[in-house]
Amino acid sequence: MSKQRFNLDDSGATFPPSEPRTPAYRHKLRLENHTAGPEWQDGAAQQWTERTPTGRTTVTCRCGLDTGAVPTNEARLVYEEHRNLIRDEITADLRF
Repeated sequence: MSKQRFNLDDSGATFPPSEPRTPAYRHKLRLENHTAGPEWQDGAAQQWTERTPTGRTTVTCRCGLDTGAVPTNEARLVYEEHRNLIRDEITADLRF
């Protein structure tokens, strides 16, 4: 075994730096349900109450989709439509 280690020193390189690459996955779909925060109850119980759903949901994706807080039923519809769009893009890429 050699005692010399390989060192990548490209400070004197004559080639230009590579172009920034786009992420391997263009999409990262997320669905976030909004809830009312927990509250501290004073009195005999002295505990945190559970979070209660507000009926509002946000759908976001790395490609730029952001619905903001919309009713949950609408958000689920947008989520499913975007998921189908992602599926179609993937299958189109696999054909070529």
